[in-house]
Amino acid sequence: DELIKQKATPPFYMKTDLKTFSLTKLESKFDVVLIDPPWEEFTKRVPGTETEFWTFEEMGQLKVEQITDTPSFIFLWCGSEEGLDKGRLLLKKWGFRRSEDIVWVKTNKSSSNLSASESKTEGRGILHKTKEHCLMGIKGTVRRNVDGHLIHANVDTDLIIDEEPPFGKTDKPTELYHIIAHFALGRRRLELFGKDH
Repeated sequence: DELIKQKATPPFYMKTDLKTFSLTKLESKFDVVLIDPPWEEFTKRVPGTETEFWTFEEMGQLKVEQITDTPSFIFLWCGSEEGLDKGRLLLKKWGFRRSEDIVWVKTNKSSSNLSASESKTEGRGILHKTKEHCLMGIKGTVRRNVDGHLIHANVDTDLIIDEEPPFGKTDKPTELYHIIAHFALGRRRLELFGKDH
């Protein structure tokens, strides 16, 4: 944690429409990119939100390959249904090879997170809509003995067990940020579709 404090750069935020904004305008090559797109799967689970969902075809139009350095890392939330296969295709299109699959197993100890229709149809078990996947990809070759400025440690955690967000929210577990910070020391980081943290 001390090393991270010494190396960390304060974040800045930019609100923009990614369907019209060219990522190349950022004029940087990033070491780490985290993408949490508003997939249709997520918007179906969160009725009443005003969020417009993105298709895999629209995601493929993002020029992620043009704004990532070699070597670099990507973390892509891709849901739990057909998203895994399509997420792997996106990684390949952007020039990354999948290296890890981090799974968030959601708990729902607080039954207030369930809507009335969900509780009638799916019960009130401890696990509910149990998982989401975050694919991690690597672009280029990374060796710890040579690339110590970029990689700190292995991804020791490929399973996150955490409470699901309150009903109506699509927030992801903050533990993923800790995993990224401990794994990759690259200072040029980008989060797409993120929120102010």
